[in-house]
Order: sequence, then C-alpha cells, then structure tokens
Amino acid sequence: MSHPVPIARIISATALASTLAAPPLDAQAGDATRVAAVNLAYIAQSSKAGKAGLARIEAAGRKRDAEAALRVADLRTQQAALERPGGVMSDDARARLQNAFEQSRLAFQRFQEDGEAELRGLQAEFEAGFRLKLLPVVDAVSKEKGLHFVFGLEQAAIVWWHSSLDISADVVERLDAAEPE
Repeated sequence: MSHPVPIARIISATALASTLAAPPLDAQAGDATRVAAVNLAYIAQSSKAGKAGLARIEAAGRKRDAEAALRVADLRTQQAALERPGGVMSDDARARLQNAFEQSRLAFQRFQEDGEAELRGLQAEFEAGFRLKLLPVVDAVSKEKGLHFVFGLEQAAIVWWHSSLDISADVVERLDAAEPE
C-alpha cells in the first residue's frame, strides 16, 4: 500500500534538487531569476534604527530589573521578620505579617508577569516598526541589484547559500543614510 506524499514535500524536494543541479553562481548571471538574502538580526544590531530600538528595550528591561531587585529585598525583609523566633509577637500579629508577606509575594509574581508581557510588547512593537522602515530599503536595494527574491536568513529553510548573495550590509548602509543624525 502506498502512502500519499504531501505536496509540500514534493515541491521542497524538487526545489532542493533544482538548486543543487543549478550551474555555479557565475554562470547564473544570465538566468531570469536572481536571489539574495538578508540577515535581519545583523541589520537590527548594526543599523542606527535597530540599535536605538534595541537600546530602548534593554533600558526598559534594566528599569524593570532594578524595581524587581527592590521588591525582592522587601520580600526578604518580610520573610526574615516571619522567621525570627518570637515569643514577643502575638498569633494575630504573626498571621497579619504572614498575610502581608503572601500578598507581597503574589504582587511580585504579577509584577514579573506584567514585566515580561511589557517587554514582549516592546519587542513586537520594535519589530513591526523596524520592518516598516526596513521593507522600502530592501525593496530599493533589491531593485538596484536586479533581484527577484530576497530571503530572510532566519525564516527561510536555506540549506546552503553563497555569502555574496547577502545584501544585509547594503541594507544597513541605506537604512542608516535615511536616519536623521
């Protein structure tokens, strides 16, 4: 009994086979399709716009970490008060202290969760805004170079590529030229 082969697997295998059977890069100059790639992480870390956005996210993370450290210190102080041997503290006072500690601990957990969500939101906002700036630049560089496809190295299932196809440095240069000083 034969099992049906998914169409995507056939297309992928066909594309891989045609890529492997393709003539060397120099011989492709006259071919109808021209391909390149960009390293989005490199562009984000190397361009002015990317560095500025990443710095904002890191600053927000540092601010959150500093506030978290203060809250942890407060929790430790409360916990130390609970752990002191105490014939002096009444059962009611100890129960109130335990309740306050538990509320502080829960508030800290919420603070941590909210902070993580805030940083994820800042990251998503940065990526969306950066992509809006990046796409016209990639478009312009691609048109200049006569390209038909530009792959993002992080997203594409690229098995092998020639480094001369990486237009990331060109994109960073153009993106930086468009940024105000």
